[in-house]
Amino acid sequence: MTAPREAPRPSTVDTSFWAGIASVVVGFGVLATALLVVSDAELRAVVDQLAAQGRPVTLDQARAIYRTAVVAMFVIVAVIAALWILFLFFMRRGRNWARIVITVVGVLWFLLALPPALGGAEGGVGPQLLSLLQLVALLVTLVYAYLAPSNAYFRHG
Repeated sequence: MTAPREAPRPSTVDTSFWAGIASVVVGFGVLATALLVVSDAELRAVVDQLAAQGRPVTLDQARAIYRTAVVAMFVIVAVIAALWILFLFFMRRGRNWARIVITVVGVLWFLLALPPALGGAEGGVGPQLLSLLQLVALLVTLVYAYLAPSNAYFRHG
């Protein structure tokens, strides 16, 4: 007896997969430009604000707290990115439930990435362009996952 033949994976699913991977890569770029480009002047402003509230800290302490927060943020984002990529692999293998997870998470991610892309990004044009690129990658991920060839592929999976 032969095993049932799987439907060939369409290029639309591969495009969705690779756009999803690109959204993670660009997302780390967005995070890096947003978090790692904090000046001493901005940290001094935080130090002054804390001092006015009766919680004095030194500039070195503020830098240490900030570095710790950046590391924690990168760890959290790395875990989320790993899960996103895991679901992308399941989606690529024809698992419709993974496509649904990607859709829900992707829409939420899109909504969170929209304000920085529309002008709320800190640090100038670079982070804003990266945010726009991330939105495009997310849209491609979601749209290509639901094009007709993709839908047919998931019906067979």
